[in-house]
Amino acid sequence: MRVPLNKVEQVIIFGEVTFTTPALHALLERRIPVHYLTAHGRSRGSLLADWGKNSGIRLAQYALAGDSTRSFAVARQCIAGKLLNMRTLVLRYARTREDASILEEAGEQIRRCLRELARLDPPTDTSDRMHGLGPLLGLEGSASAAYYNTFNQILKGTWNFPGRVKRPPTDPINALLSFGYTVLTNQIISMIHSIGLDPGLGVMHQPGFGKPALALDLIENFRAIIIDSTVITLINTGQIKADDFEEDLGAFRMNDSSRRTFLEKLEGRLNEEIRHPHFGYKVSYRRSIELQARLFAKYAQGEISDYPPFTVR
Repeated sequence: MRVPLNKVEQVIIFGEVTFTTPALHALLERRIPVHYLTAHGRSRGSLLADWGKNSGIRLAQYALAGDSTRSFAVARQCIAGKLLNMRTLVLRYARTREDASILEEAGEQIRRCLRELARLDPPTDTSDRMHGLGPLLGLEGSASAAYYNTFNQILKGTWNFPGRVKRPPTDPINALLSFGYTVLTNQIISMIHSIGLDPGLGVMHQPGFGKPALALDLIENFRAIIIDSTVITLINTGQIKADDFEEDLGAFRMNDSSRRTFLEKLEGRLNEEIRHPHFGYKVSYRRSIELQARLFAKYAQGEISDYPPFTVR
């Protein structure tokens, strides 16, 4: 299949694939990112064009990361957006189930976590920024546990979801979630990079060698409404089945056919338009992610006084 370069937004490579140097040059000249993943769907790295020329954005980002009060405010908004969107997804499915008690209780537990989240004060000890985030992360963990506990009620058929298991994914549902989160994280890294921010320094996730902490911060608002909803739709409509997975030493991965199905569905989801909760006009989910990165940059530079989360109803 031949696709014009002006129609290409990104290239995702699985396993051992060889690119010619002219092809890579053409992609870089057009600022088209190339993401390399293992056959199991884990990220190997990305080939990106040069950073934005505005180093002032990164200086502001580094200053924000060192400001415990302001970084706490952004981290709280990242978590608040995540919890609100998880609750929205759970309650949507509760309306379609005869016995929705588990879903409704999860929605209530997430609401309680949101209430506690709003009451938390910024840390008084500014010497250890990550230690001050402990209460925030604790509430996120409690809400996430309640949220994932609903999946066996949401998913149709005989699928069994044991809870979130990451490395390696030990069942098909976790394989889908991990793969989706990896693909979306790589897209967010590209957006962060193009704006001129440093993907490795966030406010919520601990920085580490090779860890895209800021991308992991920004993905939180979009996990449930983009990746999780895509996984649920594919399962409940029968587009992905149990025999679409391969098991290797207890780790599950999708076969080529199901991976292609997933990426097509994800692309469609990213191109869906919604009314932006902050700006009020219609944008795609893909554009919404970029706008969150730009709002982060504006907050870091002091151009806006608050960093708003991205939420849907």
